[in-house]
Amino acid sequence: MKIFRCGNTPAISVQNGRLLNPRNRINVILYFVSSNRKPPTLNKLLSWIEKKNAESSALVICFGLLFVYFILQSPLYSPDTCSYLKGDIYRLPGYVIYLNVLEAIFGASYDVVAVGLHLLVGFMGIWIIYKNFVSYFNLKNIAKLLFLSVLLFPYFPPLLTANNLTSEGLAYPLYLALISFTLDFLFRNKRKRIIPLAAVFILLILTRGQFIVFIPIFIFIMILGMKKHIFKLRNLSLLILIISLPFLSGLMDSTYRKINHGFFEKTPFSYVNAISLPLFVSQKTDGDLMSTQAHKTLFTITYKKIDNLDLLSSKVEGTAMDKYLLFHDNFPAICNQNIHKQGRAYFRKHDKTFLKDFILIEKACKEMFPVLLKANFKEWGRLYLTSIIFGLGSLWVLLLALIIFVASLFSILKKYSKETVFLFFATSLILSNAMITALATHSIQRYLFYNYFLGFIVVILCLRKIYHFYESRTIRGNAMP
Repeated sequence: MKIFRCGNTPAISVQNGRLLNPRNRINVILYFVSSNRKPPTLNKLLSWIEKKNAESSALVICFGLLFVYFILQSPLYSPDTCSYLKGDIYRLPGYVIYLNVLEAIFGASYDVVAVGLHLLVGFMGIWIIYKNFVSYFNLKNIAKLLFLSVLLFPYFPPLLTANNLTSEGLAYPLYLALISFTLDFLFRNKRKRIIPLAAVFILLILTRGQFIVFIPIFIFIMILGMKKHIFKLRNLSLLILIISLPFLSGLMDSTYRKINHGFFEKTPFSYVNAISLPLFVSQKTDGDLMSTQAHKTLFTITYKKIDNLDLLSSKVEGTAMDKYLLFHDNFPAICNQNIHKQGRAYFRKHDKTFLKDFILIEKACKEMFPVLLKANFKEWGRLYLTSIIFGLGSLWVLLLALIIFVASLFSILKKYSKETVFLFFATSLILSNAMITALATHSIQRYLFYNYFLGFIVVILCLRKIYHFYESRTIRGNAMP
């Protein structure tokens, strides 16, 4: 160790090329000037800055080229786009407000502006989560490239998330930001992230409601991590805030509908979707199980239509997948064009109140759903499971996700490990989203792509665990006499 002193200023110590407790910047500068050496820490810092700038520049160039490419493609319209522009009562307010504000400001050019904003917000979301995950999980070059590819995948065919004028254009980057803030809050202990996390969650739920299950998963991990400290005033207040988010978003949704349509109701399009699979597996005699005449009539007219169209599980001679595919390919005919359309027409005859039919058919489906489910639970269960398998890609993916979920759950209950907790967190989100999608509608990629990047991280972490396991066994084997 060498000691250097400059006049009456405090000394600095250097050992093996490293500064020990430098108290004066002048001393540090004089030492390196007099010794004609560059500080090793400075070399590392410059190398790190150069590397980071190169990577950030490459990302900016990549995003810039993709922006130019996609903005030159035509905006894609769908029936959903029209319902958002009209502000239909069964649409969540987030994307309705977004599209209508753009149309009011930019007129006929609103669609191009919407695509441009989808891209800008999307690339911001990808930037945030890419930087955060690469840093936290220490991803190397090939893993970085693959991770970025998975994040960008939804912007290419068949999804074309940015060019489609649907809610996914905003929901996807909001979801990415939510997961990134969650990583900071739960795994980096950055408690101040609770404010942007809460704000992003509310915006996301008001745009796409399928992510409501995020809250119980978050709360479970939060309590598990804090344990005895959860009842401290600060932690308890954070917990109460998180618990209140679904209620707050629900209140905002209902308030929007009251202002815009005159009904203080949540979005009336949940049970209308969910009852479609029970209808598909129903029997003609199930109408006798209904508690009211209105429900009996409604079931009879809807059953008759899908029976005439041969859109019933009993009409298919084949495997559960064969039956599910019939349901999957004809979901709009069973739901939108049948129970929803005919149900609204039925209720309009009895109540002329404007838009009241949307509310009444939703309530009727909510009451009919458990009746049909109980009557045909075995067949419904088979097709529900098949829907989950179809959405995840294969039975093996489902089994692997379940194994990782169960193993990580038991592991973290014994010993809290952040890497294992993340495996539980990621598989919980993947499985819950697949289950909610299969329950509420048909398992199309449009509803399931959000968690592809989490699946990639799960694979990386599992491969690392396998590698470290075999490496430790090899070392132990070599150490044996």
